[in-house]
Amino acid sequence: MDASEAREHIEMVERIVAHSSRRLQVGGEFFVVWGVVGAVIDGMITAAEAGLVPALAFYISYGVAIAAGIAFSIARARYYRRCSDRMSWVERQYLNVLWLAISLAFIAMLTMTHIFNSFISQMALWSFAETIVLFYIAMHGNRRAQVGGIILLASLITANFTLAYAGWILAAGVLAGYAGFGAAELIAGD
Repeated sequence: MDASEAREHIEMVERIVAHSSRRLQVGGEFFVVWGVVGAVIDGMITAAEAGLVPALAFYISYGVAIAAGIAFSIARARYYRRCSDRMSWVERQYLNVLWLAISLAFIAMLTMTHIFNSFISQMALWSFAETIVLFYIAMHGNRRAQVGGIILLASLITANFTLAYAGWILAAGVLAGYAGFGAAELIAGD
């Protein structure tokens, strides 16, 4: 290989590197939807346990919120499947981490009832899983995800020391940290 061929190869590699991003791009709308769903559920659980709303209101809001979140997720999954050839490796890894964290939280909630035997512990479990997802995104250069993860982590720590208000604090943490991150992503638009 002569010097001109080597230069061409180096220029080609530089163009590839310039067009590839190590930054993780995520759909903010997903975080807004599931952050609102989580906050509604946490808030309604807390309100029902405090006797502020009838249990039936909790069950109805839970069902509607989960159904809306699932319907939205199915629509997004179809969209991502159509766009999968445009997804970077790091975006595919993000989806793996997301599904792993959410699946493990769901399995823990259903099977570890002696450990996670109260609504507060289940709310905290979900907040912890969401925190992992946000910090994974933050590791790839997203400062908004870092702020959202810190908010969720702070709500977990605060809820731990103020048990009388733990449900409300966790609901606020999910709304501000998870949905807030999604809203910030949508506003930033990059």
